[in-house]
This record gives sequence, C-alpha cells and structure tokens, in this order.
Amino acid sequence: MTILEKAALAERTARAAGEMLEHHGAFKVRRKAENDFVTEMDLKSEQLIREALLTACPEDSFFGEETGGDEQAAGRWIVDPIDGTANFMRGQRLYAISIAYEASGELLIGCVYCPGTDELFLAVKGRGATLNGAPIRVSETARLRDSIIHMGFGHRHPAALERTLGLFPPLIKALSDVRRSGTAAYDLCCVAAGRAEAFVELSLNLYDYAAGYVILTEAGGRFTGWEVGEDGLKTGNLLATNGHVHEALREMLI
Repeated sequence: MTILEKAALAERTARAAGEMLEHHGAFKVRRKAENDFVTEMDLKSEQLIREALLTACPEDSFFGEETGGDEQAAGRWIVDPIDGTANFMRGQRLYAISIAYEASGELLIGCVYCPGTDELFLAVKGRGATLNGAPIRVSETARLRDSIIHMGFGHRHPAALERTLGLFPPLIKALSDVRRSGTAAYDLCCVAAGRAEAFVELSLNLYDYAAGYVILTEAGGRFTGWEVGEDGLKTGNLLATNGHVHEALREMLI
C-alpha cells in the first residue's frame, strides 16, 4: 500500500470512528488517574481503528493510548481514539480522533478528525496539509502582542502544572489572547490552519501530538521542545508555532 493509500485509509477510519462516537448510547466511565478518565467509547473507538488499520495493513504495528502497542514493525500506526475524553464524556463537541503513521522512525501521515465540527485535517510528509480537502497554512502574524496561543496546563503532572501556572501573568500581558480546548491534537491543527499562532503544553504523550505534528509542520509551522535544543517529539514538552513568534515565545517559557 502506498503512503497516499495509507493516508486515505486513515481518513476513512477516522470518519468511521467519528460516526460511531457521534451516535453512542450510554457508556461507562473509569478513572485511570487523577484528572484522567477512560470511557467505554475510548476502548470501542480504539478497537474499531485498530481492526480497520491492521486488516488493511497487516505488515504494520499499532500503538494506541488505551491498549498500548505491539512490537514495532517497519511501519507503525499511532492512535488516540478520543483526544479530549473529558469533553466527550460531558457532552461537549470539541474532541478529536488522532491517527498518525510512522515508518523507520519518521512520522509521515497525520490525520485528525473532529466529529463535532466535521473537520478533517490531513497531511502527508512532503505534500502539504489540508482541512476537508482544502490546503491550509500557518498565519503570518509575527508579533506576540497580536498572537493567540492555545495552552494545556499539564494538569495531570504537578510539576508541569506549577511551571505552567507561573507563566500565566506574563503571558496574558504579552499576548492578544489565550485558549484552552482540552484536545492537543485539535490545538495543533488550529495553529496549522492559521487560527492561532502557537500551542504550548508540557508532559504530553506521543499519541497526543504525533498526527498534529505532521499537520503543523506540513502547513509551514515549527515544532520544538521548550528548552533550546530540546526535541519535543521525544520529551512531550511542546512549543508549536507558526514559526514567526517561536523564539520570542520560547524566551517567555524558559
């Protein structure tokens, strides 16, 4: 299967999972940890996605938030079946299905679908990024004062939460505005689509941002860690921007 065929498969699978999630009945909820929940629908979504992807691509391996992963093959699907579970379980519309594809350690496909808004973000490395089939690019805004940033608080990790909260007063004064959606995958796509200039959060997991990384970078954005020289893909400390405000924002974070 070619990389473009795999991208089309990711899109079909994300839409199928979204269709199921949009028409769910009652479901059970379990607390995984403080401020961290899993619903019966997270598990059903991951099962649907896993079966669809591996039936079509039996040569690949799978790594999902809820069930973990197999031994890595030449290609690997990285999946968050519901990014924004807290939103989903409370009936809020902003949650996403995130599917990434990695080959030989390189992220090549990013697919993020938000069923509540019917927005499908898709990117293939070297081929640009789209929203519902139309090309998207990051914004040209170059001043922090004119910038909107999306943030996560790292609220499941006490040290990350304290560090993030300490940044709030200077950030609020320096920026145009701040948003928190509750889904990192969607936040990254908002930067990719030029709706915001940056997204920052500490201590995320690979399935939270793998697909969004491909979409953002293919839309012309920049993705690093918070510290100079830090690889955000490895640490999960994300500084994702339109590129123009990257260094100015980093100075405020460190």
